[in-house]
Amino acid sequence: MYSYHFREWLSFFYFYCIFGWCFESAYVSLKNRHLTNRGFLKGPWLPLYGSGAILVLWLTLPFQETPALVYVVGAIGATVLEYVTGETMVRLFKVRYWDYSDQKLQYKGHICLSSTAAWGFLSLLMVYVVHRPVEQFIFWMHEEAVSVLTFGITVCMVYDFSNAFREAMDLRAMLMQAEQLCAELEQRAAEKKRVLEAAAVFAMAAVEERMEEHRERAEQSKEQLLQKMETEIRQLQERQEQLKERMVQKAKMLPVRNPGFRLMADLPDAAELRERMHRHRKGQKTE
Repeated sequence: MYSYHFREWLSFFYFYCIFGWCFESAYVSLKNRHLTNRGFLKGPWLPLYGSGAILVLWLTLPFQETPALVYVVGAIGATVLEYVTGETMVRLFKVRYWDYSDQKLQYKGHICLSSTAAWGFLSLLMVYVVHRPVEQFIFWMHEEAVSVLTFGITVCMVYDFSNAFREAMDLRAMLMQAEQLCAELEQRAAEKKRVLEAAAVFAMAAVEERMEEHRERAEQSKEQLLQKMETEIRQLQERQEQLKERMVQKAKMLPVRNPGFRLMADLPDAAELRERMHRHRKGQKTE
């Protein structure tokens, strides 16, 4: 069972903050093949590791005799802390400092199964291997040295955190402005689309109106043409009647020995032409 004073808990917190920064920065730097600062702050400390270590130490107090329970409790506690921290960073600062979206069995990119498993092993490593020497080292140091060291680290970390917090809030403001600008651009694009669609509708209506106008003009022209044709046929009929009368008069002067002579037998009858035209107009109207 752990029994520490506040100064000692604070010393453990700072130690694991610095240890976590060294561990994760070294791992990521080797993976990326270039020096990488994995901290939210500019100093060599990761508060997430310090908070996780203190949380795991406190949660595993009743289970030190059972490594399996230390693994499970440590993994769950660290995972919950990781999720809460990640979600808070996203909601407060609009940024992500880690992302497990490409991992299997992950949730919102904040936590994943492989990370939870790693937290469990780190909990075992910390409780049974790392923390004992750390505890002995802190107890070995003089109380005044511990107090001065913790006070100095506290001042540096508070100053670092205040600067990082201000920069993060400035970045958040810039991101929010960018989001507003994107929203305005999308709104303008949607308005432009609606205007173009309305213009297309009006254009189609205008085209249909013009087509209807041309159709009406064509109908009028057709009626005029038919009337003109009827007039011409009527005139032809009159000329045909006149010609027939002249030929009848002339036929009376022919000898009787030409009984097979037929008057206008091969000429089309004007009445028949008018009947054909009437049927044609009736068929057009039906269509």
